[in-house]
Order: sequence, then structure tokens, then C-alpha cells
Amino acid sequence: MPDYKVYYFNVKALGEPLRFLLSYGNLPFDDVRITREEWPALKPTMPMGQMPVLEVDGKKVHQSVAMSRYLANQVGLAGADDWENLMIDTVVDTVNDFRLKIAVVSYEPDDEIKEKKLVTLNNEVIPFYLEKLDDIARENNGYLANGKLSWADIYFTAILDYLNYMTKSELVANHANLQKVVDNVTSIESIPMPMGQMPVLEVDGKRVHQSLAMCRFVAKQISLAGDNPLEALQIDAIVDTINDFRLKIAIVAYEPDDMVKEKKMITLNNEVIPFYLTKLNVIAKENSGHLVLGKPTWADVYFAGILDYLNYLTKTNLLENFPNLQEVVDKVLDNENIKAYIAKRPITEV
Repeated sequence: MPDYKVYYFNVKALGEPLRFLLSYGNLPFDDVRITREEWPALKPTMPMGQMPVLEVDGKKVHQSVAMSRYLANQVGLAGADDWENLMIDTVVDTVNDFRLKIAVVSYEPDDEIKEKKLVTLNNEVIPFYLEKLDDIARENNGYLANGKLSWADIYFTAILDYLNYMTKSELVANHANLQKVVDNVTSIESIPMPMGQMPVLEVDGKRVHQSLAMCRFVAKQISLAGDNPLEALQIDAIVDTINDFRLKIAIVAYEPDDMVKEKKMITLNNEVIPFYLTKLNVIAKENSGHLVLGKPTWADVYFAGILDYLNYLTKTNLLENFPNLQEVVDKVLDNENIKAYIAKRPITEV
């Protein structure tokens, strides 16, 4: 049996899904709780300098959703096939989108701006997501995907306290179907106590959303998703890191208040962008012009696919001084099938 360690602060938040999944599977693990005082010294030892981190037989990986997916495979809470996994991924990514929209408002440092954002959050965002998710739970008989218990239910239940903390409310109090999801999870003895958007992928008449979940599904169909669960986890960690980078850029690019945007741009350009590009460039160097595993994966394709959009948002050529990342992109664009697609695709803005 692998040796598991979970590194996180002494809070529930993003570490709790990992703890729940390991507990569900009765997998022994070291629950390493880091104090705020200890964190500065430990930060350089963690991938991307962040937590939670899962250690499996001495190998440290990050990205909470990717780690949760890996553990779900180990404890029998992943789907029975690729389609069921896609259904689970779309729900988990939706829940994570919901979390991020709440967090952006909750951690807004400017009180005046926060007050304005809270109006939209409370009157539009929260009702929208809870109604959609409640409908999904109703259609799946008290579960969030495939009509049966999956890691989507575990993930939602595990971060609910964190969402309640940020919103200062009981989010599922008036949503009986979501409460049933929580009840189904919390009744497990071993555990301690499409959403109106695009892109959409249609497969045999069935429509699904969430770009990362869809990319992962397609990657499995074309053998770019890793040869085993650990390789898939390593790919997911990189893709989720790229997506974190995208979100940090987008939050600044779409900030409506010009004065606030100008302040945020300083941090983005002087700290955030150099940090991510330097880290990813080193990773590309270590993997011989790929982003993970030293071979082509959907992480390379995802990065190359959204690069023009990132350049558009930042109004720069992000890779100008990062030759290893440029090599990743060049290898993707050199693929004959991708070349053919680019040659015939409609002219697009970004």
C-alpha cells in the first residue's frame, strides 16, 4: 500500500476533500498540519509554493482537484468508464468555478469594491449555481453525477464548510436535493464530519460543459492522457496550474474599475506572470520541451491552445524570453493534424 501524506494548514478548505477521500477508502495517511509560522520555511519545498500537497511514496504533487481525482481512482469513487468520469469532472469543475467566484469577492481587500461585488454574488451568482446544482442532484437521486456516489459528492461536501465560511451563510439550507447529497456523504461511517455557458462538447447527442473536463475526455480518446493514474495525476497538476495562471490573468484583464485594474496590473506584471512563466519554463526544460512526463500529453496541447488568449489578455508575447515554453508550443503546432486544422479554421479574434 502506498504511503500517503497530506500537507495543508490546520483548516478544512481545500485540504478536506483529500482527507475525506482517504478516510472513505480506509487508507492510512499522515495528516500534516502546517502552522502559519512554519509555512515560510516550508513553502520553497512545495510544488509551485502552495498547498494542499499530496505525497505518494515520497513524490509530492499539488492541485486539489487533480489530487482528489487520483484518490478517487484508488478508492473506487471514479466513474465506471470515460463518459461517467466526464460527468463527474464537469460537476467538480463547476463546483470549483463556484468556489473561485465566491473567493474573489470574499478576499477582495477594498471594502467599497467588495460591497459592490457582494450584491452581484448574493443576488445572481450564488442563486444561479445553487439552483443548477440542486437540479442536478434531484435528477441524480441525491447524488451529483451518474445517479450514484462519486468523488463529486465527496468534493462538494468536503468544501461546503469553506464556502459557508466565505459567504457567512448556510448555502444548502433551502436546497433539499443538495442537502441530500451532503447527508449521503456524511452518513458514511469512515468519513469524519451544463451551467448556461460555453464551450460545450456534444458526443452522440449528449452535451457537456467545462473545458478542462472535456479536454481530459478527448485526450483519453487519442492517447494523450497518461499511461496510468499517477501519470494522469501529473498531467492534471500541470493543466490545473496553467488554468490557475489563466484565471489570475483574467481577473485583472476583466476588472471593470480602471483604478483598481491599474493597481492589480503592477502585481500581475511584476510578480504573478514572472513567477508562473519561470516555473513552467523550468518544467519544460526538465521534460525536454514538454510540460510533463518528457513526452507529448494534453497538457502541451492545452497550453499551446490557450496561449493566444493569454497573450491577448496581457497584450504581450508571453513566451518571448522563455525558450523552453516556446519549444513546447512549437512541437504542438508542428503536428500535421493540428497544422491542417489551423489552416482551415475560420479567422478568429483571439
